[in-house]
Amino acid sequence: MTLTEQPLTILDMRYKDQNKIEALHQAVIDVMLHDGYQNLSVAKIAKRAGVSQATLYIYYADKQAMLGQAYLNIKNKIDPMLFSGVDPRAAVEDQFRLVLKNYADAMNAYPREGEVMRIFNSHADLVPEDVFTAGMDRAKPLDFIYQKGVSEGILRELAPEFIIAYTFTPLDQIAEIRYRHDSKLSDTDVHALIDMAWQACRKPQKE
Repeated sequence: MTLTEQPLTILDMRYKDQNKIEALHQAVIDVMLHDGYQNLSVAKIAKRAGVSQATLYIYYADKQAMLGQAYLNIKNKIDPMLFSGVDPRAAVEDQFRLVLKNYADAMNAYPREGEVMRIFNSHADLVPEDVFTAGMDRAKPLDFIYQKGVSEGILRELAPEFIIAYTFTPLDQIAEIRYRHDSKLSDTDVHALIDMAWQACRKPQKE
């Protein structure tokens, strides 16, 4: 029996299955970017992934479950980058700036995934509620940094939605503009956006 004639082992089958799962996740990204999330269908995703709809339902109970896993798959790529090199003993401003710089780097490293994540964040009903909540919880170390800044009298005491509005939202908006023009965030973009975020969140200093 030649190598090509040997039957697949369980390990081979699992490897092939993982390939199909990754193909489905990439298909979700492709369809969302090319057809829009409003036109997302199981048939389109299966066709783009090169699998049958019946095969898709072997892996996922329904479309929302599949989108939830695709969302977490994107978060698994981006979120670990956020706190890379961040030292909790460092000055609050240094931690604050590094987290935002890391986020900008992640958007540049994964531009397509970043665009799809923005869609998911704007339309949380696309994924199961518990999955979306779990994904958002991964950014909790940022809350620790912010609360440390508040307790030290460095940062303004703001509601979480305002913190996001002053920090990640501007980066996302410019990253989206750059993506649509087939470019990435420049060093000038990132420096200006981080400075603006810091000025917006910093507690006014008494004269």
